[in-house]
Amino acid sequence: MPPSPHSPQRNGNHAPAHSGETFAKFFECWISEQSRDLAALRSAASASPAPPDVDLRGLVDRVLGHYEYYYRTKSAAASNDVLCMFSPSWTSTTENLYLWCGGWRPTAALHLLYSKSGAQLEAQLPMFLTGGSLGTNDLGDLSAEQLQAADQLQRSTVRKEREIENAVASAQESLATVKMVALAGGGGMDVEAMETEMKSKAEGMKRVLEMADGLRLETMREVVALLRPSQAVHFLIAAAELHLAVHEFGRRRDGGGNGPASPPPA
Repeated sequence: MPPSPHSPQRNGNHAPAHSGETFAKFFECWISEQSRDLAALRSAASASPAPPDVDLRGLVDRVLGHYEYYYRTKSAAASNDVLCMFSPSWTSTTENLYLWCGGWRPTAALHLLYSKSGAQLEAQLPMFLTGGSLGTNDLGDLSAEQLQAADQLQRSTVRKEREIENAVASAQESLATVKMVALAGGGGMDVEAMETEMKSKAEGMKRVLEMADGLRLETMREVVALLRPSQAVHFLIAAAELHLAVHEFGRRRDGGGNGPASPPPA
């Protein structure tokens, strides 16, 4: 089994996964790793007194490092077999329904931020209405400056998503070139020539995947950067809870098991 993101290899230049089958095993390690990260994040968020910002920042950076390692490993696997990344066997049919270019849509990180912020603000309102003050340790008190920065990031991310979608369209339309039509016609098929041509088509989709994964990681880092350390902890909790909950729901729906594979959301 490949090493988990706790392995020292995560700081190397090459990730361990070299095929879809190996990456599927790595993904199991990643789910366990994300569960451990979630437990650490929840512990920090509920600690009293609250940990110093420098400790929270260290935790946030470590969790982001695990995401970076995940995408580096994914890129290594895609170099050998990009096809499996667009029809992954390691995710459930429920998860696959929401895939965008081989993963989650980057703007979903902004929607998650707004949703969690609204939920935590609503939870604080009863205290505020009885004369208390809003807390300062979660996403319920995003400042006007933070909301403006989030809005600008969302607009920028939407533009980049459209650029990637244009690249997807170009890669998909390349399937109907004159050369492909010639190879497919005439009642026969030159298997070797078709394999060479399809390999070049797959390269286009590999570039799309690299662009999409790069934007996913960039967006998560940008969201965290506009938050205070304690707020970043709550955002990363929400991201892990959502991913693990959807993964577990989809696994159960597909008949993959009856016992809990990850901690339930708090």
